[in-house]
Amino acid sequence: MAREHPPFGLSLSKPWCDASRPFDKLRTNGGFPFGLSLSKSWWMGAFLTVCAATASADPALELGRQLYRGEVALPGTINGHAQPLPPLATRCTNCHSRDSAAQAASGAASFAPLLTRERLLGPIARRGGPPSRYDEAAFCRLLRTGIDPAIMLIPRQMPRYAIDDAQCKALWAYLVDGGETR
Repeated sequence: MAREHPPFGLSLSKPWCDASRPFDKLRTNGGFPFGLSLSKSWWMGAFLTVCAATASADPALELGRQLYRGEVALPGTINGHAQPLPPLATRCTNCHSRDSAAQAASGAASFAPLLTRERLLGPIARRGGPPSRYDEAAFCRLLRTGIDPAIMLIPRQMPRYAIDDAQCKALWAYLVDGGETR
């Protein structure tokens, strides 16, 4: 009877490949490449780190990221128009991204500021008015009505969104706690 061998010329019959001691060969040959060593505590630490990162991922931040990037459609219209905009036109990243900020810095017309934690939470004198700052309620009101914290109407080209409370809370949390524009 012919003996079957594992693919690619690997053999599990060699003493150094005993399934109960798979890393003995590496240990006797000086360890892993680049001086790395492998221990049970390292594997346990890596496993717990991955588990902790997965468990601590906040679903609200993930929803906020998806809304910001347009991965979850957010219905919106331009003020004065009844026709809804296509989903690609309502993505926050179309106007509020590092690319749009770089274009503005180069002299190109910019539609919108970069949405950073500092910009949203810090006092800013908008259009010559008194300094004001955003909080979650003011941010949500702006998205729905186009009225900023200084009770000024924002430019018409910013869509007015049909955003529910949970979506708005998630988007706010993403921008001030975990956003990519920080």
